[in-house]
Amino acid sequence: MYLSFLLFFCYYLPLLISACPIYLTISLDSKTLQDAYLEINWGPECHDHPEWIGIFSEDPSTTYFHPEARITNINNSSGKVLSNVKVGKLRFPHGWNSNDDNTVPIEYPKGKCLPYYVASFNGSELLTVECLKIQPNWMSKLEHIAQMPLKDLFIPVKTKSVLVKDYVVAQQFDVWSQLVFGVRYLDFSIGFDKIADVYDTSNADNFCIVNENKLVQPLRGVLKDVKRFVQLSHEVVILDFSSFPIGFYKHPERHSNLLHLLHEEVGDIVYIRNTSASEGMKQCFELTIDEIRKNNKYLIILYPVQELPYPESESKILCPNWKRFSTAFMNTSEVLDYMRLLFSKKDTSPVQNEGWVFQATRSMEQSLNNKKLETAKERAGILNPKVTSWLKGPWSLTANVVALDYFSNTNIIDVAIYANMHKAFNMANKNFVNFEILSN
Repeated sequence: MYLSFLLFFCYYLPLLISACPIYLTISLDSKTLQDAYLEINWGPECHDHPEWIGIFSEDPSTTYFHPEARITNINNSSGKVLSNVKVGKLRFPHGWNSNDDNTVPIEYPKGKCLPYYVASFNGSELLTVECLKIQPNWMSKLEHIAQMPLKDLFIPVKTKSVLVKDYVVAQQFDVWSQLVFGVRYLDFSIGFDKIADVYDTSNADNFCIVNENKLVQPLRGVLKDVKRFVQLSHEVVILDFSSFPIGFYKHPERHSNLLHLLHEEVGDIVYIRNTSASEGMKQCFELTIDEIRKNNKYLIILYPVQELPYPESESKILCPNWKRFSTAFMNTSEVLDYMRLLFSKKDTSPVQNEGWVFQATRSMEQSLNNKKLETAKERAGILNPKVTSWLKGPWSLTANVVALDYFSNTNIIDVAIYANMHKAFNMANKNFVNFEILSN
C-alpha cells in the first residue's frame, strides 16, 4: 500500500471513525454580518449519526457548557441547519484586526478558533468538536508546501468586491478579514472614476474596485491592507487584475497610471520576474512559495499585459493572467458536468499543466432564466454548498484556484488546506519505498 495513501487515511481517520464530520458556516440571509446567523453543517458521508449537535461560545472539550443552540433528528448523510445564534460583533485575536496597532501578532500555524464552536454528542458523550476559525498563517506554515509550484496548490479565492447593496454585494467581509480567514488569491475588476478625476488630476485615487458594473471602493486602500497583511503574516498572496469594465476602453494611459499606483503602493513586496532566458525563465505559475518569498517578496500580480503600451507591457512586476473558467451562465447540473471536465485533467480537458482559475459563480442574468431576480447572496447560497461538497472528493487534488462569492457560507478554506497537506506530502515522498507485507 502506498505510504501517501496511508498518511492520507490516517489523517482523516478521526473523521472516518467519528459520528460524522461537522462544521460551522455563516448564513447569507441577513443584510449585515453582525445580524447573520450561524449554520450547523454535517457530512458528507455521515452515516453514524449523533444524537444531537450543539453550538457553544467556548470549547466544550475542556469544560461542558450549556449549548446556545441544539439540533436533533439528524438522519441524512449531509445537511445544513440555520441556528438562532447570531455572529454579533466579530473580533479577531489582537494584532489580526485591521485597526489594531502595528504590534506583531501571534502566529497560528494550525488556525485559531473564534468563540463559535460546534460539537456532536451521543447523550453526554462528546464525539467531535469544530470551530469557526481564522487561518492567517496556513500557507507559510504548512509543511513542504513552500516547495510546491503555484499551479499545484489549491488556492481559495474571494471574487470581485465588497458592497452593501443587496444586488451587487459579493462578500460579507472586507479584504483584510478575508485574508485573515485564509483567502490567498484576490480577484479584482477595476474601474476608473471619471467624476473623481475632476478633483484629482493625479489619477491615483480614481481607480476603484468594481462589482457587476458598480464602482465600489478605492483600490489604494485595499492595496494598503494587502501590504500590511503580508508583512505581518509572511503569506504569499496573488492579486489578479482580471477585467477593467469602467473607464478603460480606448484609454491605455489609465493602465499605465494604474501600473504606477501598483509600483507606488506595493512595488517593494512584489515578486520581480526573471526575464533572462539564460537563467531559466519560469512562468509565474511554476514558481514556488520559497522562490517568491526570496528577498522578502510576497505578492504575485496577474495582469492582461497586452493592454499596456510599450515599454510598460514588459514590466517585471506583472505576470500574464492565468486561464479562467466560469460557471456564470450555467445551471447547477451544467456546473457539475463542467467541473467533471475541468478537474479530470484528462486529454480532453482544457486544463493541463498550468495555472488556472475556476470561478464558481452565477450571474444575475442566469437568475432571470429562473424567472426570479436573485441577489448575489441568494445565488451564492444555492451554488456554493454544492460546489464545495463536490470539491471534498478527489477533485480537490487537481484544483488550483477556486473562486466563490461569499466564501463564508462554506468551509472552502479548510477543504483547500486539507487538500494541500495531501499534495505536499505526496510531493515530499514521491520517492517512497513500497514494502509488501506477506502473511503466512
